[in-house]
Amino acid sequence: MGTTVPCGGRLRNGFFVKSSFLARPWPVVAGHRGDPRRYPDNTLTGIISGLAAGGAVEVDVRLAADGHLVLSHDPDIGGHAVAETPWPLLAELEIGGGHRPCLLDEAMALPGRFDLEVKNLPTETGFDPAGRLALSVASRARPEDLVTSFYWPDLDRIRSHAPHVSTGLLVGEDGPAGDAVVHAAEAGHTVVAAHDNLIDGVLMSAAAAADVAVVAWTVNDTDRARELSQLGVAAIISDRPHIISSALREHQA
Repeated sequence: MGTTVPCGGRLRNGFFVKSSFLARPWPVVAGHRGDPRRYPDNTLTGIISGLAAGGAVEVDVRLAADGHLVLSHDPDIGGHAVAETPWPLLAELEIGGGHRPCLLDEAMALPGRFDLEVKNLPTETGFDPAGRLALSVASRARPEDLVTSFYWPDLDRIRSHAPHVSTGLLVGEDGPAGDAVVHAAEAGHTVVAAHDNLIDGVLMSAAAAADVAVVAWTVNDTDRARELSQLGVAAIISDRPHIISSALREHQA
C-alpha cells in the first residue's frame, strides 16, 4: 500500500516535509528583500509592503556578534560588520529614509510566508563552518516558510538536524542548476532557487522528474514573469512584487 502525502508536502528520505510556502496557485510572488523599489532592503516597512503584494517575501539573515538574527543582505551595515557588532549598536543605524535594521523575529511576527536566506559564505566576515546561523534560522521556520542558501552544506545540515523544515538550494547566475536539481533530490531539499537566466524547459523537465520545485530570482519584467509562469515555476522573487503580482493575475484571469 502506498504512502499518502498530504497536500503541500513531499516525502524526502523518509521524512514528511511541509512546503506550504509554495502553496498553489503557482507561482507565488515574493518580494525580494521586502519591496526594494519602494523601501530600503530588509526593513520592516519594506517587508510589510512586500507581503501585501503576494503574501510572501525573501529576506537575508545574518548573525550579529551577540547572537541576534539580523536582516541584512551585505556583510556590513553602515560600515559595521554585522558579525562583529552587537545588535543594540546595529539597531541605531539609519539606513535610508529614516529606516533602521530589523531583526528576523520582528519580521516573522507579521502574517505571511518567508523565504529565509541564510547568509553564511566562506568568503565573508563571520563565516561559521559549524552552521550555527543556519540551525538558528531553521529553528524559527514555520510550515509556511522556506530556508535557502548559496552554501549548500548549511542546508544539508538542516536536513540532518531539522528534517521537518523546507529547504532550497540557491544557484547564482553562472551556477550549476542541473547539479542543484540532482543534489536536491538526493539530499531531500524540496526547492532549487535559480537565477532567472538559468531557467528553461530543460531545467523544468529535470526538476519535475526529480519532484523538485523551481523558484526564479530576481524577475522584474512582466513578460518574463508570464513566461516563467507558463513554464511552471513555483515562485517568482521580484524587486517589483506589486507589479509582477498584478501582471500575473491579469494573465491568469
